Amino acid sequence: CCFGRAGLCVSALLVLALLPRGALGNCGAPPRLSFAELRDEFKTQTNFTVGTTVRYSCRSGYQKVPGESPTLTCENESVWSEPKEFCRGKSCGHPGDLVNGKVHITDLLFGSSITFSCDEGFRLVGQKTSQCVIDGTGVTWSHELPLCEKIPCLPPPEIDNGKYLGDPNSHYTYGSTVTYSCNTVPRGTDSFSLIGEASIHCTSDEEQNGVWSGEPPECKVVKCSNVEVKNGRKQSGFGPSYTYKDAITFGCDADYFLVGSNVIICQANGSWTPAIPTCEEIPPSVCGTPPFSNGKIFPSKPRYVTGDRITLTCEANYVLSDGAKSMTVHCKENNVWDPPVQTCQLIPSVCSAPAFPNGKILPSKPQYVTGDGITLTCEENYVLLHGEKSMTVHCEGNNVWDPPVQTCLRKSRESCLVPASEAHALTQMLLLQSLGMRKRLPLTR
Repeated sequence: CCFGRAGLCVSALLVLALLPRGALGNCGAPPRLSFAELRDEFKTQTNFTVGTTVRYSCRSGYQKVPGESPTLTCENESVWSEPKEFCRGKSCGHPGDLVNGKVHITDLLFGSSITFSCDEGFRLVGQKTSQCVIDGTGVTWSHELPLCEKIPCLPPPEIDNGKYLGDPNSHYTYGSTVTYSCNTVPRGTDSFSLIGEASIHCTSDEEQNGVWSGEPPECKVVKCSNVEVKNGRKQSGFGPSYTYKDAITFGCDADYFLVGSNVIICQANGSWTPAIPTCEEIPPSVCGTPPFSNGKIFPSKPRYVTGDRITLTCEANYVLSDGAKSMTVHCKENNVWDPPVQTCQLIPSVCSAPAFPNGKILPSKPQYVTGDGITLTCEENYVLLHGEKSMTVHCEGNNVWDPPVQTCLRKSRESCLVPASEAHALTQMLLLQSLGMRKRLPLTR
């Protein structure tokens, strides 16, 4: 109490305020560290004098870092010295390779996690993750490596009046393809038509369950009626009987023009598509829709008058006789178009199925057209040039695939990655070979 001695009391307070921080008191309880704990002799203390040193012991799952002292000291400012990482997590070691899959690792020390994934066409059997955990006085992974099993499919559906060709052992896995065909019938009996895609393949859904790529086709008898067009004639498809996908091409007599499509096709339900055209008499100032197979006309109308213009554009994989994709013509009169309408011709844009030993092609077909994409997947124990399991290429036409198709190489523990310079040269060589060239490129190191 400072009653009556105010001057002395104020002076004392000023002296205390000017004293060094360490002279006023001690350090409190030492900090709690995630990798170490105070030794027992220091755990019950809450007040430590300046200069006191406390010792720590590494927690379970951690081990002492050589050369680092596991201590902290109460310094003059009544604060504990900055803790160094004198204990480090123990290592669980590499878990090993996952056959037909990958192990994703960011760290191998205590407390870290790793995840597993399977290559395309395989699914995980086991745990998706594993943690480095305490095991007695050491550490270990919480789960063993899972398995990556080939995704299986049930046998493909049977169809009436038909059969499929596939694995003779009825063992179907991701990438397996089956092709359906219709049963043959005795001569004089209506034959069956295959309605739908002839081939389906085993793929997977979002849950990695094996499923077939689509519904199987049907085999059924299809009949379309014989049709005639008044004031017109058949130019192809003379019949008289018609079945699935049969086509008829019509033309009109002189002084008549065609209203509708000049080609109709027999559909699976026994009808003709598009609608059966008609031939109408040509007024002097009218032009009918010009025949233009494998292309589209804009604007599309059944008839045009003198001066009307239309643009004719070929469908994908087709070009006009002069190589252009489209042309514009105008109606002069009396069903005359100027310039004369050209026809759409198929571009030589076919690619045969590439050679791909020790691997599978999906979808599998004998022939592809420009723009078609396929996925090539190496079989077990085989990888592509840079270690990948699969690649996707597209048909560029004239038997050229982009990027060039690689080959499947057998994996081995001692195998090394191909140097980037050699990989580039090999890729260029494959491209040249796919273009029909035989120029050799040196491999530079």
